[in-house]
Amino acid sequence: MVLLGLVASAAATAALAAVMLPRLELAGLRRPNYRGREIATGVGVLLLAGLLAGTAVLALAETGGDLARMTGAPGSGGSGALTGQPAAAGSGGLHGPPRAPAGGSPVPPVQLLTAVAVAALVGLMDDLLGDPVRGWRGHLGQAARGHFTGGQMKVLLLGMASLVLVPAAGAAGRLLAAAVMAGTANALNLLDRRPGRALKAFLLGWLGLAATVPAAALELLPVAGAALVLLPLDLGERAMLGDAGSNALGAALGWALAAHLAPVAQGTSLAVLVALHLLAEYRSLTELIEAVPPLRWLDSLGRG
Repeated sequence: MVLLGLVASAAATAALAAVMLPRLELAGLRRPNYRGREIATGVGVLLLAGLLAGTAVLALAETGGDLARMTGAPGSGGSGALTGQPAAAGSGGLHGPPRAPAGGSPVPPVQLLTAVAVAALVGLMDDLLGDPVRGWRGHLGQAARGHFTGGQMKVLLLGMASLVLVPAAGAAGRLLAAAVMAGTANALNLLDRRPGRALKAFLLGWLGLAATVPAAALELLPVAGAALVLLPLDLGERAMLGDAGSNALGAALGWALAAHLAPVAQGTSLAVLVALHLLAEYRSLTELIEAVPPLRWLDSLGRG
């Protein structure tokens, strides 16, 4: 079932990318990359298409599996709840909803879907505005002068969305989880200064979750499938993720961290995110990556 979701996510992303890339260019949604080459941007919105396709397949497969268990279909290991057989303890049967598999349901929650959608759309708006202001000091300076920027809009909307969408209890817990989600969304946007960098950061984070919090990685599987399809496009400088993509990737990863990590681990994650943002405010992250050989090798891997 998990493989079906991964394939559906990748296939939907690839199909839409083939259709959308020429249309993005015709629409004039092009930006110069770090080499000065004009490239179609905003292709990161396709992450949402991959996530939706993968989630739809996983939901259908899980529903079919639950129905097979309830009806006692041969080979399903079902309880026979609709065939007159007694229901096994804890199976749900007709006495309640079926329990998720022991390893957690592979179907991404609605809050995660919404978080990615909001981040992608808010990021796309920023891509369309083409705001030249960079950094917290730049946006705060514009705010002090009474000027509105796309970055201010993005921070405001992502912050509010994070407060609404994170699964946390209590005001303090919700604020912490929201800060982790919003901070991760913006962190991947900070990293997206070279082809493939934000996608690599997301995939490394996803692999880290797979090793430590498998349930979180399982929920992010459709996003990972879409990211793998977009990686060669981004590395080959055929398209740029734009804020739409980097914010969506970061929101997905941040939501998983907020949903599955204990408060202490969330606090540690937030401290790392704050340090990264402060560092990026005063130093070039690209220069720092270039100065560390292993990071430089990983950053340039696959890039022409």
